[in-house]
Amino acid sequence: MESDRVRWNQRYREGAYVARTHPTALLEEWLKRLPHTNALDLACGSGRNARFIAQSATHVTGIDISDVAIAQARDLASNLENVEFIVADLDDGLSFEHLFDLIVMVRYVNFELMRTLPKLLVPGGVLFVEEHLRWDDPDLKLAGPKNPDYRTKAGTVARALSSLEPLHTFEGLVTDPLGEVSALAQFIGRKN
Repeated sequence: MESDRVRWNQRYREGAYVARTHPTALLEEWLKRLPHTNALDLACGSGRNARFIAQSATHVTGIDISDVAIAQARDLASNLENVEFIVADLDDGLSFEHLFDLIVMVRYVNFELMRTLPKLLVPGGVLFVEEHLRWDDPDLKLAGPKNPDYRTKAGTVARALSSLEPLHTFEGLVTDPLGEVSALAQFIGRKN
């Protein structure tokens, strides 16, 4: 939707994620154990995870609705020849002529899209998902969106991806490299 593009462009223009240059901690921990010759990073923002994967992948494609974020991603990855960034609205779905051995979807809630992602994996390919989780502690200051529509309910990620063999599942509190506490649902699953 155009309103989403306008909103995310404004956030990136204002530097909302400028400090987030590090990859997602779980991805950093797991990448060496995952296939990632040809990877896809969905809702990639300015490309922090795509750039990290590209250090050891043959090819990485990053997609985001924000053309401002994609311009930043392209600039930050200008020294990498094996990564490309595409502006696209993920609400419109995905269409590729090839499959991926790793798909990363971090902090973008879209269960309709999520359920289709196993079809884009090669056999043995892995889907890596990390979402903000709804958390019922009003005294705890959590990083991430305040709107519950942008947070997932407990158990919904694993249920949506039940066709995959789970390699890692977690729901709980995590402190990120910036010292912020997040409530997260994490799922890493392999297509058999």
